[in-house]
Amino acid sequence: MNKPIFHITPERGWMNDPNGLVEYKGVYHVFYQADPEHLVNEKIGWGHKISHDLLHWEECPQALFPNEGYDRDGCFTGSAVIKDDKMYLLYTGHVNQENGYLETQNLAVSEDGIHFEKYEGNPVIKNPPIDTTMRFRDPKIWELNGKYYVAIGGESKDKCGKVVYYVSNDLYSYTYCGKLADSDGTLGNMWECPNFTRIENTDVLIFSPKGLGKGFPASFESGYMLGTMDYENKKFEHDAYRTLDYGFDFYAPQVMECGTRKILFAWFAIPDSTGKEMKDGWRHLLTLPRELKVSSDHQLLMTPIKELEKLRTKTLDTTLLNKSWERKVQNQPLELLITGQYKEVCLKIEDENEQILELTVKKGSITLKQKREEEWQQRMCSYQEENMWKMQIYMDYNTFEVFINDGKYVFSSRIYPDGALRFMIDVTASDKDGRLDMYSLSL
Repeated sequence: MNKPIFHITPERGWMNDPNGLVEYKGVYHVFYQADPEHLVNEKIGWGHKISHDLLHWEECPQALFPNEGYDRDGCFTGSAVIKDDKMYLLYTGHVNQENGYLETQNLAVSEDGIHFEKYEGNPVIKNPPIDTTMRFRDPKIWELNGKYYVAIGGESKDKCGKVVYYVSNDLYSYTYCGKLADSDGTLGNMWECPNFTRIENTDVLIFSPKGLGKGFPASFESGYMLGTMDYENKKFEHDAYRTLDYGFDFYAPQVMECGTRKILFAWFAIPDSTGKEMKDGWRHLLTLPRELKVSSDHQLLMTPIKELEKLRTKTLDTTLLNKSWERKVQNQPLELLITGQYKEVCLKIEDENEQILELTVKKGSITLKQKREEEWQQRMCSYQEENMWKMQIYMDYNTFEVFINDGKYVFSSRIYPDGALRFMIDVTASDKDGRLDMYSLSL
């Protein structure tokens, strides 16, 4: 199986959540949950890659190993922040016990962004709040006006998901501030991997709720709430929860603060994913980097970063698109860009043996149908717009990421085609100047 070329993948072994996304001394750092010796997460530490352009990634030594009493069974998800020209990693230490497990928040420090030393006073946050169970993990840290705030995912005593937060003046001592947001009982029993960021004048809480029930297409997804944080009164006023990505394989996203740019990576899988690449000695990857914006109608948008356009090495097809189009190409890294005004769009992809995917955009809904585990499954979202004006699709051998109407609707899924691919697109166009461009991509 061909390994994706412009996605972050492990050299070997297991990969899951992106961690510690940070820009430091002009270099982008992406850490991630890693077990290089196993294809399951038996002994999770932090893998590490760096880049100068968000396209080419260089492998670094593993940053964190589970080798202390407070993290002996895993250095779980966390985040990074820069202070006094040093990089600080805040992460969850996981310890299995006879009656469950213990999770604490711990600190590691680096002066070069490569080599890390764990703080001798760990854990820096030892116990969860009294109304929170021991499911207490994934600290996301941010700085504001000289103070450092930390959001941590958790579960209330009555089994509802929540995010709590703390404040620190020095990154070593933390004061509990209270609840940032919680479930009313309909949004899962535990909220993982919280992210809190500000985009222009809007505060954004992103998280991954576990234990979703009726009304949700799957047990695992990630979503967000938009609102305003009142730090003085310790209250986050927010709107309703909304799904961030409607595909089959998107979880545990984290945001990198790059000045005014907010760049998101996610685990390109869900906790119960299989991964056919295991036979090649590695498992899972991260999504493309996406830039976040808030739309005029108060919705979080995810668009592929502009840098990805540099991957276009050859134009495979350019055509006016007003009815139908078909093209057979070898399975290779590809980008499809459809622009114009369309009432309906239907994309089908076949490999050498059978149809493997179908994406339909029409008034009322967007539907992704995909052959998974030998049966057809589907994901849907509501769609009330009059026209689709832009669809951007990235494929990297065994990935499928589609961004509709400038990232208003996003679907991310793994695919495993056999042989060449055949693309078929049927549209109902309201603009004869609609256009399709197909590019081959290469680093």
